[in-house]
Amino acid sequence: MRVSVNRPFGIIILLSVCVTLTFIGQTMPYPVLAPWLQKQGIGLGALGWLSFAFSLGNLIGAPFAGGLVDRWGRRPMLLIGLATIVITNAVIPLFESFNTFVILRFLLGLGNAGTMPAAIAIAADISPENHRARWIGLVTGGISVGLIIGPTVGGILYDAAGFAMPFYISALMAFLAFVLVVFLVPETRSAAMSAHDREHIGMFDVLRNPPRPLALLGVLLWVDFLWVFSWVATEPSMLKHLYGDLGYTATMFGTSVGGFGAATALVSMVAGGLSDRYGRLPMIGIGMFLNVCWYFGVVYLTDYPVMLAASILSGVGAGLVTPALSAAYVDMTDPNHRGRVAALKEMIISVGGMCGPLFSVYMTERIAPPALLSGMATLLGATAIGVGVMAYRRRNALPVRV
Repeated sequence: MRVSVNRPFGIIILLSVCVTLTFIGQTMPYPVLAPWLQKQGIGLGALGWLSFAFSLGNLIGAPFAGGLVDRWGRRPMLLIGLATIVITNAVIPLFESFNTFVILRFLLGLGNAGTMPAAIAIAADISPENHRARWIGLVTGGISVGLIIGPTVGGILYDAAGFAMPFYISALMAFLAFVLVVFLVPETRSAAMSAHDREHIGMFDVLRNPPRPLALLGVLLWVDFLWVFSWVATEPSMLKHLYGDLGYTATMFGTSVGGFGAATALVSMVAGGLSDRYGRLPMIGIGMFLNVCWYFGVVYLTDYPVMLAASILSGVGAGLVTPALSAAYVDMTDPNHRGRVAALKEMIISVGGMCGPLFSVYMTERIAPPALLSGMATLLGATAIGVGVMAYRRRNALPVRV
């Protein structure tokens, strides 16, 4: 069911701008963390604890936020998430204790848990069914744009103005997104649900009665988990191999990641609608195969221009997967459950973000980087094949978009 609002495509563009501003701000402090830890005399391994704290907060907050997205509405939870980002980033520079920093990162994840579920629910509520992935792709593409711009700007600000400035500008970015939502983004939750039903909404409703078919839901959740876990779990080995074995400079690595992110954002926003035409599972499978290029490229490609091309091709794959994956959840979800199912997706992503650092701590010193990266690429490739097999088997049983 689609909610009728004025200027639906304009709202999608505004939502994309808000997500872009939010993720520019959220990623802006990334370059600050490593030199700050070194200045405090703390090992870089502590970066894993900061990531873990944010993911743990997100994991704990997502079930409650998902229920509130459906009970209170999309707009209030989006505003709460943005306000949390504003306040947390504004106060972080006031403290110098690492333990306090970890606690604030946890609170940031806790308060931010409803932001993307609310944004995806808004996009799902107002998008035409035959353009659902295209419109969702415009929103999720803002994440990739933020990941490209944020760290670059954050590094420049840190070098020019010190530790605090990236956090203050991050808070300002989130505040601008907050203002846009307040004045320009309407509530899109369906009014068809009775007040009594809204009062009894809970996250466990979805766990007791999840979207069907369960096999498809399981595959989507596994892809989301693996998508995050594979990157976080191999990042230390990847950096060790690129800098230590291949002699990459920070500029070379940054350009590779930037090429990946730019390709992801462009494809997500321009070609995200391919799954509306050719099906969600085929695009997820093809995208995962292309994404494997990054992992094999790191291991086997020593020529930098070829490696850069592999990273861009991998980004193309990510741009195909992201909107198709989000749209696939929406396809199989009742409109009154969209917030909670989006939160379930967020919880799985958080689990991947938590398990990845723990895995890397244990495995990085025990397995050579090429072997670890090759193993993860094989797992991703096997999953892509599994998704392709499911797409083939279901082609006559479900609508073509799935």
